[in-house]
Formats: sequence, C-alpha cells, structure tokens
Amino acid sequence: MQPLISLTNVSVTRDGRRLLGPLSFTLEAGRHVALAGSNGAGKTTFLRVLHGDILPDGGGQRVYDFGNGPQRTVLGLRQRIGLVSADMQDFYFLHTPHISGRNVILAGFFDTPILYDVPSAEQERAADEVIELFGIHDLAESEMGTMSTGQVRKVLLARGLVPNPVILLLDESLDGLDVLSRAEVLSLLDKAGDRTTLVHTAHRIGDIPDCIGNAVVLKDGRITVSGQRDVALEELSVVAPERVACDIPATSPVEMEYLLRMRHVSVVTDGVRILHDINWQVLPGENWAVLGDNGAGKSTLLKLIVSEISPYADDDGVGVIERLGGVTMDRARPRIGVVSPDLQASYARELGWEVTAEETVMSGYRGSVGMLDEPTSEEKIGAAQWLERVGLGDLGTRRLRHMSYGQQRRVFLARAMAPGPDLLLLDEPLSGLDASSRVFMQGLMQSLADSGIPIILVTHHVEDRFAAVNRVLVLEEGRQRFCGTRDEYEMALVMG
Repeated sequence: MQPLISLTNVSVTRDGRRLLGPLSFTLEAGRHVALAGSNGAGKTTFLRVLHGDILPDGGGQRVYDFGNGPQRTVLGLRQRIGLVSADMQDFYFLHTPHISGRNVILAGFFDTPILYDVPSAEQERAADEVIELFGIHDLAESEMGTMSTGQVRKVLLARGLVPNPVILLLDESLDGLDVLSRAEVLSLLDKAGDRTTLVHTAHRIGDIPDCIGNAVVLKDGRITVSGQRDVALEELSVVAPERVACDIPATSPVEMEYLLRMRHVSVVTDGVRILHDINWQVLPGENWAVLGDNGAGKSTLLKLIVSEISPYADDDGVGVIERLGGVTMDRARPRIGVVSPDLQASYARELGWEVTAEETVMSGYRGSVGMLDEPTSEEKIGAAQWLERVGLGDLGTRRLRHMSYGQQRRVFLARAMAPGPDLLLLDEPLSGLDASSRVFMQGLMQSLADSGIPIILVTHHVEDRFAAVNRVLVLEEGRQRFCGTRDEYEMALVMG
C-alpha cells in the first residue's frame, strides 16, 4: 500500500512540555485507523501533526506522498486533508448562524470556515454529489443556526469530504450526538471510508465506524499499541478510575418549597418554536436527568433556568419561571452552579486557555469568564479546597492549556461548586471524556448528590445517569414526552 504520511521519531514540545512522541507511524492508503487513548494522551496533537497545523520538533521527519513524490511540507496538500471535529461547529453558532449548509460545504474546497470565493461549476456539481450521497438536501438549504448538533455534524462531514480528500481526519466527530444521530453519522462515515482514508479518534466503543479495521493506542504522547480494531475496542472499554476524589462535605438541607417551577413555558427563536408549553417543577430531594435527542430543547431548558433566554409570549401570556423558592433572578443566579460545554468553550474562545485552574475556580464566585479583580482570601481557600475534592489539589497553578480535557472538566465542576450553590446544572458533563474519566466524574456527581446538592443532569446517554438520579424528564421536539420518577421511566421503557 502507498504510504500517504510517514512520521519518524516525531516529537512535539511546547512551553518546555513534551506533548507527543517520540513516535513513528505510517498511514497507508485505504488503511483506516482508529486512534484511542485517555484524555491528555495526545490524540488531538497527533491529528494536528498529520493535518500540518503543528511543526514537529527538530530531529524527527514527517513526509507526505499523495502520488506526486515525497515532500516534507504540507504546502499544496492541505486541501487534500479533510478535518471534522466536534468543536468546529461552535464557530457557526457563535459567528455565522445564518450561513447556509450548502455554503459551508462549498467552503471545504477552500479550507476556510465560510465561503469567501465563488465556486466553479465543477465544485458546485461535486457539492451536489456529496449532498445526494448523504441525503442532506434539506440541510443544504437550511441555516446553520437552525440545525441540531447532529445535523451540523452531517454538514461538517460533507464539508470535509467534498474536495475529495486523500485523508479525512475525524476528531471526536460523534461526540455530543444522540443515539439516532450517532447511527446516522456512523453510516455516513462508512460511506466516506469508500472514498478516502480515515483517521478517527473516539472515547466510546460505539463511536468507531465498521469500516475501520486498525487501531493505534496513545499514552502520554507515545504509541503503546498498534494493531487490529479490537485493540481500540479494548482501550475504550470501561475501566476503574485511576484517581480518587476527596470526600464531599455534607451541605445543609435545602429549606425552600421548591427549587424550580415552570408553568406554560415556551421558547421561540428566529420564528422557530424550540420549546412547547413546558410544565415542570424540581423539589428538594430530587435529582433529575433530562433526556432527549439532539435538537429536543435540553440545553434551551437550562438556558431558561439561568435566564440566558426568556420565555416566549403566547396569546395567553408569558410562561412563568420561578427559582429557589421564588427569589428574584438577581438573587438566584449566584446560587445556581453550571457546568456546560458552552462555558468551557468560552474559556478557550475568550482566554485561549491562558488561565490557571485556581483562577478558573475562583472566577465562579464572580460568575465571570476569568478573574476580573483580585480574589479574597476566602475565595483562594475555597478554590484550593474544591480542587482537592475533585482530585486536582496539586494542579492549582497549572494553566488550562496544559491540562487534559478530562482535567478541565473537573476544574469547571469545582468552579460551579466553590460558591456553594443551592442547585447544580450539568449539561452533558461526560461528553468528550475517556472511560476512566467518565467513571470518575460519575462518582463525583454521586458524591455531590449524596452530600445534599440537588442536580439537574442533561445527557444523551441513559447510561450516564448516576444512582442518585430519581426523576426523569424526556423532551422530544421541544415537548414533554415523559415526566416522572426513575422507576416509572424504566417501567415505561420495558412496556415500550
């Protein structure tokens, strides 16, 4: 088989830290590879080296050969290496929500996020071919801001495939997708595998396409195992956590009639109804799992709770939201802790991760992104205590940039807990985590619930629930399809 990319004794060092290597690796045409490893193992850095975004340290060799002879630079080849990742869609939601799916796909010819150039007739025909192959005609004509996470991922996959790349790199491309969307995207990946060579990272066994038969396992930036697909499946299997968190101190019982009440609440965005007449209450002693497919309205529900968005005014009036026994939103906001991918992404977007774990936790006292002024001694002590409780007591001075994704997630959990919230909102807290980190985080969530912290958990994965979850709310296309106890929900599943 033709070697497309060859790495020989390649290392990557940044700020005096070895992120990758030394390692050697050969990617052969048609030999699809799954890339496995824990958070912080170096998978994303590995993909960036293949993509040409990162120059390896001196002494190693990186050679590309796409049929016109070997070369050591990616110059002239970048558009022949496609890339799809879960975090790419943040750009469209934040900056260009009105761009059409078709223009995003066409931008793949120019390796730009949006379309700046006029595509040729040949490129238009190629886009039509991929749109037909994926069956996404409706998405091509829709705006990115109106799409669910799963729909955006299909468009991004089409964008990566449209220039007919030699290689398609997939960095957690199924992360954050519901069961149906994962199945649909996995089917599309198998189709993509018929046209190009895939390199695919994943944290869950079900996220590896059937067409991938080979695997590489990374640990601490080095290749530890290289072999058949079963190697990756073994690496992704559930394992016991390597870390142990400190005990969570018991909190005082919540003395209020209710934590949350919603009555006849609807949400409309850009003329599209996202939530329909939600009636829901959360009482002391209850821990809720909010389930539903991509686009069901789960994250919108959480944004309502923290007043990031407002209820829609129907003919019968505006829906009512009451929080923490009926206090004003100004008083409720600092008493509601939040952990979400949006919040975590904001630290990358606004601060470039150039903030320490301790500063991140202390910012929770102010409800700000980063520290805006000097912390108090009480805030410093609280940040240190909570970093210790989430197993990161010795990493307070480390910058988020130098922490694994799993460690960052625990920092944000400590940030939410440090001010002593009366209610904790967790939006997909296990997304992007490896098996060990998922088990560890589930243990943390259970410990928090056992200590008396009421929790609302939003997740796509039923298996991500922890034992203390005793209530379930299911959303479907913005409507309540189930609201009741966990036992009632599981009985409803059995009954079909």
